[in-house]
Amino acid sequence: MSASSLVQLAAARTLDTKGASYLARPAGSSVDGLDVSDGNAVADFLAAHEWEDVTEEAAEGGTRYGKCLYFRATIGAEYTGQEGIALLSEISDEDMANVRIVRGHHGNFEIQLPGQAPRPTRVMHIIVGSYESFPDGEVTDSTAGVVTWYPGRLTAPVGLDKATVKFTR
Repeated sequence: MSASSLVQLAAARTLDTKGASYLARPAGSSVDGLDVSDGNAVADFLAAHEWEDVTEEAAEGGTRYGKCLYFRATIGAEYTGQEGIALLSEISDEDMANVRIVRGHHGNFEIQLPGQAPRPTRVMHIIVGSYESFPDGEVTDSTAGVVTWYPGRLTAPVGLDKATVKFTR
């Protein structure tokens, strides 16, 4: 099965099993010209692109999560991707005071920094995992589902649920 066919199948399965709101992007990266709050529109957008498997690159770069598969596409000319993230090490000391940890769209903890301008990008990524046994199940045409998608560079998933919080005096 081609990368693009697997992404199309994963997007359709995600709509069927998790609903349209799962594919929406209420924070972080977005796409100008696409209503990223509409999961059905997002699914159509993802299915319309030509995807390349970059799982090996993600593994070599330390960004691969479990047995998930990673794919990259060039965003169509009628759209502009907006990379709305930064690595924690890229945040200035001044901005660090405004960083907050919140429960994100899917219930996971995420780090957010309000008021920052995104960076235009022509690249987007999608992570596809097994809905049968996430994150370590084999991804097949009968188990594939969208874990997440985003405009911008490959970045590592970070689980904050076991992070230590130091109390200050």
